[in-house]
Amino acid sequence: QAVLAQGSLQTFLVLAVMMADQPPTRLPRGVLPDGITLPPGTDVMQFCRDLAESGAEFAEQFDRKSENYHGGIVTPVPLNGQRVPESMGGEKEADWRALPEAQLSIEEDFGPEYHAAMAAHKTLGDCKKAISVLNKPVEMAMKVRLQYKNATGDDKTALESRQKGAENDRDGALSAANVSILGMSREDISDRTRACVEAVVEQGRFKFEDRETFGEYMQVLQRANQAIFADQKKLLQRVKDVKKAFRASQAASQVPPTGDTAVSQDSN
Repeated sequence: QAVLAQGSLQTFLVLAVMMADQPPTRLPRGVLPDGITLPPGTDVMQFCRDLAESGAEFAEQFDRKSENYHGGIVTPVPLNGQRVPESMGGEKEADWRALPEAQLSIEEDFGPEYHAAMAAHKTLGDCKKAISVLNKPVEMAMKVRLQYKNATGDDKTALESRQKGAENDRDGALSAANVSILGMSREDISDRTRACVEAVVEQGRFKFEDRETFGEYMQVLQRANQAIFADQKKLLQRVKDVKKAFRASQAASQVPPTGDTAVSQDSN
C-alpha cells in the first residue's frame, strides 16, 4: 500500500506540472450558459481574470463602503415630486400641485333597453366561443371510435372506456353551445341562428366514420358562426340607436325655452 500511495503521489505531481505548463483550453461547465462557448483561440485564463475583475467592479456599485457606490454619483434622488422629469415637462411643470384635479367621468346610463341589448350581445358571443371549440371534442370522439372499431380483447375494453369519456366531453361541449341561447328573446336572436345552433348540436352527436363527413360538419359550424355574427351586428346597431336617442333627449331637455314659451314662463 505504501508503494501504491507513493506511485499515486508521483502521478499527481506529474499531472500538476503538466497542467501548469499547459493552461486549460475550455471553461468548466457553469461559467457560461449551456450551448455558449468561447471563440477559437481565446485565452481561457485571461478570460477568467477579466470575468472576475468585471464581476468585482459590478459588485462595488452596490457596496456602500466602496467609492464606486452608485457609480460615484452621490446626488440624492428627489422624492415626493420635488423634480419633474424632462419627458413630463421638466421645470415648466414644477408647480404641478397647483393644477386642478381631473374630475372622474360618470358612466352614462342609457336605460334598460341598452342593457338588455348588451346582455344579448354577450350571450351570443359566449355561444359563438363555445361553437368555435367544438371541432376538437367531436373529432376526438370520432378518432377513438375508429380505433375501437377493429379492436379486440383487452384493447377493445380499454378503448370502450376511452370512447365513453370522449363522448361525454363532446356532449358537454355541445350542451354548452346550446344552453346559452335557450332563454333568449325572439327580438334578440333570429330563427335562423336558433336553427343553425340546433343543427350544430344534433349533427355533432353523429357517429362520424370518415374525414369527408366530418368536413361537412365543419361547414355547419361555420354557418352557425355567420348567423350569430349577423344577429350581433343587429344588436350593436340597436345599441347605437338607443344611445343616440338618449343623448338627443338629454340635449333637448337642456335647451333654454324661446318665443312664446319663454314669455309665458316670465309672466308666471
